[in-house]
Amino acid sequence: MRAPPSPFPGRLTPIGRVACEIPHREFLQKLAVAAGSVVAASHILTTLGFDGGLVEEARAQELPFEESAGQYAMSDRMVDYFLARPAASGTSPGMIVIHENVGLSDFARNVARKLARRGAVALAPNVLPFAAVSADGRHAPWMLETLRTGVAAVPEDEIDALNAGYDWLAAQPGVDADHIGAVGFCWGGARSFTLATRNQRLWAAVVFYGSTPPFDTLPNITAPVLALYGALDNNSATSITGRAAETAREMRRINKTFEWEVYNQAPHAFFRAADQSVSQSRAATAAWDLMIDFLARNWIRR
Repeated sequence: MRAPPSPFPGRLTPIGRVACEIPHREFLQKLAVAAGSVVAASHILTTLGFDGGLVEEARAQELPFEESAGQYAMSDRMVDYFLARPAASGTSPGMIVIHENVGLSDFARNVARKLARRGAVALAPNVLPFAAVSADGRHAPWMLETLRTGVAAVPEDEIDALNAGYDWLAAQPGVDADHIGAVGFCWGGARSFTLATRNQRLWAAVVFYGSTPPFDTLPNITAPVLALYGALDNNSATSITGRAAETAREMRRINKTFEWEVYNQAPHAFFRAADQSVSQSRAATAAWDLMIDFLARNWIRR
C-alpha cells in the first residue's frame, strides 16, 4: 500500500508499511551509497514508481570519492592508470575512461573523478604507449587510415590493453563485474566503440565524437551504445559527425541498441574545457545528463 504524500516540503514519505520522514538529500545519498551508484539508485526509484523529479535529484547526487594511481599487467607489459572510486564501502559499477590522442591527461582524470562522484569505480588507463605513434605523433598508420576513410582503425595492442584493464577492474573489491562500461573521447571514443565489438562482457559503451568501427564488426556488439556528436565538427562524408546517421542506420538494420545525439553549435571536443576540466557548456551538460540517463535505462542487461 502506498503511504500518503508527505505534508512537509523537502521531505519524503517512502513506500512501506511504516511511514517515516527523512530529508530528501539524506535519503538520496543513503540510497546511492546502498545501491552502489546514482545510476543504480535512479533505476530503483524508477522501478518503484517514484516521480521523475525525485529520479532527477537522485542522478544529481555527488558522493565522496578517493583516487589513486598505479599499474596493471597486460601480458608481459604494464599499463599505467588513474583510478577514482566512491569512498563508501559497497558494490559499484565500473567505467573505463579512454583518453584523447594525447594520452592520460588531466581531462581524463577529471572525467574519472566526475564518474566517481556519481558512484562509479572509474579506471582511466594510459593506452597511448600501445598506439604505435611515431615520434611526431602525426604519421601513425592507424591515424592515416582513419583520416582517409572515417573508419576507426585501432591497433590490436590497444584493445589488448583495454581488455586487460577490464579484467583488472572486474577483479577489484567493490566492483560489480556485471556492470563495467566504457566511455571515450575522440581518439578514445573510437576505442570505446571498438571495444564494444571485441568484448561481449561490456555492459555499455559511450562514444563522444569518435569514429565508427568497420561495419562488418558491428554484429559482434552486445552492449548498448550511446554516441554523442558536435554539429560543428568536420561534417564531410568521411568525418566523425558525417558518418553518424549512416552508423545509426546500420546499427538499426542489425538490431543493435544505439542512441545518438548531435548537439547544435557544438564543436569537436565540446566536452573538454580549455583548462582540462569538464566543460560546463550547454552541450557538455546535456551530454553528461543523457549519458547518466542512458546508463540508468540500460542497468538491466539484455
